[in-house]
Amino acid sequence: MLPYLAGLGALLFLVCGDLLQDVAASDCAALQGLANALIFGVLVNHFLVLLLPGLEAAAVAGSFLSGAAVLALAVTRRPAGQLALRWLLPSLVLYLACCYLVTCEPVSGWDARSIWFFHAKMVFYNGSVDAGGDWTLPSMGFSHTDYPLLIPILAAQVASVAGFWNEYLPKMSLAALLLPASLFLLSMLGRRWWHLVFISLPVFFLGPWLTNGYMDGYVALYAGFGCFFLGRWIDGGGRLDLVSGVLAAGVVLDLKNEGMLYVVIVATVLCCFLLLKRRRLSTLHWVGWWKSSALLFVVVSGWVLWEREKHFFQLKNDLQLGLGSLATVQHRLSEGALPVILKYLYVTDNVNLSLGIFLLSLIYKVGKKEHLEWSAAFCALTAVIYFCGIVTIYLATPHDLISFHLPTGDRTMLPVHIMLLTAAFSLFAADTGVPAH
Repeated sequence: MLPYLAGLGALLFLVCGDLLQDVAASDCAALQGLANALIFGVLVNHFLVLLLPGLEAAAVAGSFLSGAAVLALAVTRRPAGQLALRWLLPSLVLYLACCYLVTCEPVSGWDARSIWFFHAKMVFYNGSVDAGGDWTLPSMGFSHTDYPLLIPILAAQVASVAGFWNEYLPKMSLAALLLPASLFLLSMLGRRWWHLVFISLPVFFLGPWLTNGYMDGYVALYAGFGCFFLGRWIDGGGRLDLVSGVLAAGVVLDLKNEGMLYVVIVATVLCCFLLLKRRRLSTLHWVGWWKSSALLFVVVSGWVLWEREKHFFQLKNDLQLGLGSLATVQHRLSEGALPVILKYLYVTDNVNLSLGIFLLSLIYKVGKKEHLEWSAAFCALTAVIYFCGIVTIYLATPHDLISFHLPTGDRTMLPVHIMLLTAAFSLFAADTGVPAH
């Protein structure tokens, strides 16, 4: 699927042609730009499958757009073609490595087998996201049918190309997110490879969550990317960073329902930081209003279309969050549930460890009397508010805390870990030699 997604990603440089100048500025910028293109292609593909009546129609339309975009880019923007040829072989090798990592074991975890790839199997056998109306069957209640379909759609497409379903091949869909994530990480290293220690920390925290078929690892990874690049845009004003941050947030939005919480928090915190820096708004590089509109359309269109599908099929989330949840929150607070939740999430699930890494990094930078950028504060504040949001959801849940929700804390806290580690890395990002694109 790499050529197909890369072709759709070429549309990004047709829509935002000025980005090519930023991408050509350095090798780090080229890696970041290539990651952006792949993510853009994933989001466009997601939109097409949800918009059109079936997988075949989406494949035809997507192939046409992919080929036309590559041809138009090759004809009108020759530097883009040279850049693509330069990074073709390394990207292909990295893609094959990603495919091997995600397919070396079958789908086995409960959530992976019974939610994400079960939804993918439904889409594959029915040939469309409508799944023949099977979403509404009473027997489907166990499968959280309201969950987003970004990865299930990609997995169904992989199986459609292969012509069959098994428990290995559809996991290649994970490589569509693992490859751009790897390119992002390489672009963040800059010219000082000893900063690899910072990049390896997310791998320590995420580990098997990137290959076992669960979405939590990718939610955490792209939540960190969104914070890092938007924070770096606040400091440096680079257009490429703005696009990277927005696209990463779009991926989080389409992966899990927690993505809605993340996007609301990031947008709110970003607006607050921009207001605090209102005197410097004129120095920030914007993509342009109509280009921004096109970019935002691609980012949110898949979510909007899936919300429409959920409304049509009357798919409800099992948490049943709403104004009625306030009574549940008050009841749990009166029962003393808050200290129990905080103990599980902060201590048992090691949020104190990632927070400690950030605080030690902050103390080190302050001790050296170095200038602190806004990006670290942006990442840390987003992480803290997201943590509070998850705690509030746990308080509002109608399910049993001890047996149902708290055991999942190791997964739900992954974005908090990664955003705090991103905040720590942002303190040292000025030392990496990575320019603000």
